[in-house]
Amino acid sequence: MENLFTFEQKLNNDNTSQKTFGDIIVIIFNFLFDVGFIILPSIGYIHQYYKIMTLKKTEGFSKFISFILITSFIIRIFFWIGKRFEITILINAIFGILIQLLLLRICLKYDLTIKKNENNIFKRLFNLKEFWNWPYFIDYLIFLIFISSLIGIISLIIGYDNEPYVFALGVLTSLIESFLDVPQIYELYKSKDPFTISYLLVFGWICGDMFKVGYFFLRDTPIQLIACAIFQLTTDIILIAQILYYRIKKKRFEKNNENKSDPNKMDINSKINDNSEMFEQFNSDSSTVISS
Repeated sequence: MENLFTFEQKLNNDNTSQKTFGDIIVIIFNFLFDVGFIILPSIGYIHQYYKIMTLKKTEGFSKFISFILITSFIIRIFFWIGKRFEITILINAIFGILIQLLLLRICLKYDLTIKKNENNIFKRLFNLKEFWNWPYFIDYLIFLIFISSLIGIISLIIGYDNEPYVFALGVLTSLIESFLDVPQIYELYKSKDPFTISYLLVFGWICGDMFKVGYFFLRDTPIQLIACAIFQLTTDIILIAQILYYRIKKKRFEKNNENKSDPNKMDINSKINDNSEMFEQFNSDSSTVISS
């Protein structure tokens, strides 16, 4: 099974001299394909990090997206331990967790809606009304460590040789990640405002998911990952259609309001209409005099 760790080995083995130029191109392509699979899905989040840092505000990004991704990646790591498929997918999960933690940290720095709560950390974590809206970064780390430990203990008790359990882990990780777009779709449905969304983030979603679907088809990947990746690509398309719909609708609404609310435009239009009526009356009088 080829992955980025076999790249150097393939180029440096004793039979390299017997390889054709085409074989080397295929090896390099596979290496770049693996690297792209690791990095491309996170490009949008890197841009979102930069945007939040530049604007010093968190509007347009829901922290629940990070919750969905980190939880999915944690379960995927345990799934990999039991299934031992492409190691590139394991690296993608670890890299994704790091990116989301960085994004969470910058969100907490500039999110003015979060109320600082000096209560005991356990009271904060078990307050369901404030779930995943905690004021301190350490709160998120403790929760993630707890989730990871819980899954790890369950996995040790059941055992990775239990195929139904390992299969269930694969279904769960893919199912959770496939709902990534849902919080954003719901938020856009409520606000009807598509201009606060990072278009590069959405573009990164659909490009990353298209790449992921293709990668899963070309690699020996479990069927549950393929099915959920296709579902996620479908929700990407729904989100893009929703953005375009509300963008066009809002621009039309703003244009109509601008025409109705601008007194100068109304006054100019009134004057134009008055001048037109006077000109028509003048033409009528002139025609009457000439005919006389």
